[in-house]
Amino acid sequence: MDLLHTTVERLYVVSAPLMFLAYFPQIITLLKNKDGAHSTSLLTWFMWVLALSINTAYAAWVNGDRYFLLSTASSLLGTACVFVIACYKRWRTPPLGLSLMRRPRR
Repeated sequence: MDLLHTTVERLYVVSAPLMFLAYFPQIITLLKNKDGAHSTSLLTWFMWVLALSINTAYAAWVNGDRYFLLSTASSLLGTACVFVIACYKRWRTPPLGLSLMRRPRR
């Protein structure tokens, strides 16, 4: 193997954990969020979860490359965490306009 091939292969192996760690700022931001994550696009995050689920299945059953599987599965895990936290926050917190419009019970 030449130097370029070896370098790219090693960088690829390191990229999976780095990608997973890259989701933590978004996860922490969502956990601290007080408005119910209403500014987070659930459709976008769902589409990423769906696409990465397909990529992970492809890596597991078609491609057979364990590094590719690790890479896609770690991205799927990070993306799914963001999506689930955003859904939970959205479910627990009504939109700001609706909470202000409610009248107190008498």
